[in-house]
Amino acid sequence: MSFVALSHPINQLMLHSLSIITITYNNPEEIISTYKSLKEFRNAGGTHIIINGGETIKELIDNDCVLLEEPDKGIYDALNKGINQVNTTFFMLIHSGDILVERTENLEALLNKMSKEEVDFLLNDCSIEFGDKKRMMKSSKWKPWMFMLGAQPPHPPILYRTRAVSSFQYDVNHPIIADFKYLEDLFQSDLKWTKGYMMLIHMSAGGVTSSGLKSFLYVNKQFLKLKGPFKTTLFAIARPFIKVYQML
Repeated sequence: MSFVALSHPINQLMLHSLSIITITYNNPEEIISTYKSLKEFRNAGGTHIIINGGETIKELIDNDCVLLEEPDKGIYDALNKGINQVNTTFFMLIHSGDILVERTENLEALLNKMSKEEVDFLLNDCSIEFGDKKRMMKSSKWKPWMFMLGAQPPHPPILYRTRAVSSFQYDVNHPIIADFKYLEDLFQSDLKWTKGYMMLIHMSAGGVTSSGLKSFLYVNKQFLKLKGPFKTTLFAIARPFIKVYQML
C-alpha cells in the first residue's frame, strides 16, 4: 500500500497543522543538514521547532523556525521540551543529522489521512545508514506483539496527534530506552493508530542505540532496570533478529 502524490498545489493550511521537532547538542554540521532538508516544509507553512542544549546555533539558521536554547538533561528531556512547544494539531520528530526525504505533498497526504480517519498516531518507514549501505526500516514488518520481544516500530517517522498524546512524556529515568517505553505506553492505551507505509526520513548512523556492541550492552542494562532479567534476556536474543527482519 502506498500514497500517490497529490496533483493539486501544496495545501498551506494542512501543513500549518504540523510541527517538526529537532533536538541538537553541539553538532553543527548535523543540524545544518537537517535544517536544509526541511526548507520546503517551512516555506509551505510548517513549523520547525529546534531544541538546542549546547552552544548557540543562532548564526547558522534563519528566523524561520522556533529556536529554544537552554541546558537540558539529555535527549528525552529535550524531546519533552520540544513537544511542550507544539501549538499545532500534529507533530513529528526529526533528530539532528537525519533528513526529511519525502515530498511535502505526500506528507500532506498523511495529514489528510489522519484527519479523515481520526487517527492519533501514524506509523511510517525510514532508511538508516548500515555500514556502507542504506537499509529500510519498514513499519509493515512490525506488529504490536513484538514489544514482548523488545522491538518497537520505526519511531522517528511517526506522526502524532498532539492532543491525543499530550498526557504522555518520555521518562528521563530511562536515558536510552525512553522511546521504547513511550511507544509501549501509547500502544497499551486506547489511542487509534494505523500505518502510512511511506518512507519519510533518512537516519544517519551512530545513534545512541545503534553504535555497536557498547550501545547494545548499555541498552540491555537499561532494559534490565525496566523489565527485569527474564525479559531482558529474551530481548537481547530476539531484538537483533527482528531488526534484521525489518530491514529485509
